[in-house]
Amino acid sequence: DDYDDDDDYDDDDALLSDVGVDKNIVREDPYGAVLWPAASAVSEYINGDAFWNDDDDGEQRKRQQQTSSFSSSSSSSSSSSSSSSSLGRKPSLLELGTGTGLVALSASVSRKYSSVLATDYETVPLRLLDAAFYLNRERRDNNHGDDDDNNSNNDNDDDDDESSSTMTPITTSLFDICDLSAPLPPGDVICAADILYEPKTGIALARRTLEALERGSRVVVGCSPGRPGRPAFLEELKRLKPECDAIRGAKFKDTEGTTCTGKRHSLICGEGSTSVSEEPEMLLVALMDLTPDCLG
Repeated sequence: DDYDDDDDYDDDDALLSDVGVDKNIVREDPYGAVLWPAASAVSEYINGDAFWNDDDDGEQRKRQQQTSSFSSSSSSSSSSSSSSSSLGRKPSLLELGTGTGLVALSASVSRKYSSVLATDYETVPLRLLDAAFYLNRERRDNNHGDDDDNNSNNDNDDDDDESSSTMTPITTSLFDICDLSAPLPPGDVICAADILYEPKTGIALARRTLEALERGSRVVVGCSPGRPGRPAFLEELKRLKPECDAIRGAKFKDTEGTTCTGKRHSLICGEGSTSVSEEPEMLLVALMDLTPDCLG
């Protein structure tokens, strides 16, 4: 939303032209050009206190279970293996199927991650995200001088090498989760929000989830209501690891989110969709959080 008020970009067409994106492609409303509820829910979660605080204290564990009811049974009872304290450094973030880039942008603004890598199998979302990052960083950096007094008390501004910018850099890269010949890109924390559009992507994400867990990454998956790929994702997880109790018992847990506003193409959002409304409304969004120790 920041660029709407920028003198250099007083309309959408100017922005799209500047980043080399055909406006007609975006107006056809591909999945990645519109926001879906799970992206907001995942963004809040991965930057929230419950995600970042270790569970060594019993009260903190209880508080985390109450405020983030979407952790898997295995991860809610164990410490966050990819928290900054357990790693001894800020973790890196990998987002699969970035779409509008909200998750990546929120992680960049929070500066709780050492790096942010946003991937998608389409070039248009990545170009738009590059532009969104540039415009938001420019706006935030220009305003940074006015907020020096407030930022000096920010726990996330400890590193001297980050003091020159208000956002962690975002790298973008083409990556298709369904192309299993390509290895999963690096990341301590891996996020996927609203990519379970069909059984094919559900099966692929299940395989990528286990690939991530086996190498020691933490995985957060968000899914808006009615996604056909969700059952396939769960079934494939269980098929791949039938001997693992935590994986067999892994479930999505509902958490409060909000609907999105704005037009959607009928091909990707029918009249009965609960994800979109004229005004934002409360909506239950399914989230799953798996840590490597769930594999035993």
